[in-house]
Amino acid sequence: MQEVEIRPLAICWRRFFGRTCNMTRTHWLILICGSLIAFVWEIFQMPFFEPGDLEPFERTIRCGIASLGDGVILLTAYSLAGLRGGHAWLWQAAKMPYAIYFGFGLVVAIAVKMIATSLPANSFLSWRYSELMPQEPVTGLALIPIAMWTIVPALTILLVRFARAEPD
Repeated sequence: MQEVEIRPLAICWRRFFGRTCNMTRTHWLILICGSLIAFVWEIFQMPFFEPGDLEPFERTIRCGIASLGDGVILLTAYSLAGLRGGHAWLWQAAKMPYAIYFGFGLVVAIAVKMIATSLPANSFLSWRYSELMPQEPVTGLALIPIAMWTIVPALTILLVRFARAEPD
């Protein structure tokens, strides 16, 4: 059996992630706090979705996966806003970075909801709304997920500001 030296592999791995995952403390706070807040929201909005044939444990796992996805969307929105407003945009009063941050989340949420509700009902990535879900009458967009993408990003910003007194 051929022996593989681990050290060069570890150096390559560190170089790759050092370049692609150069996340500051604020990035990590956005990802972690945003995912946790989104998880709480996802759990509380469960009655507004059809459970299908999923057990409560499976629905909770799906909420966890969805909340991690929400955290990644929040992190991407934060990074895109940083391209326009600089790395300290979260502590400044400029309006454009905030519009990018909230707007990106809303656009992605609407796109994901449209795709997921159009997939076959038995697909892993699909879901259906229950009769309890309030919907906008003209477009049929569900209002609770739209509310989520205004409230969760705002709470994430407040929590990150509380956790960090100054920019990175």
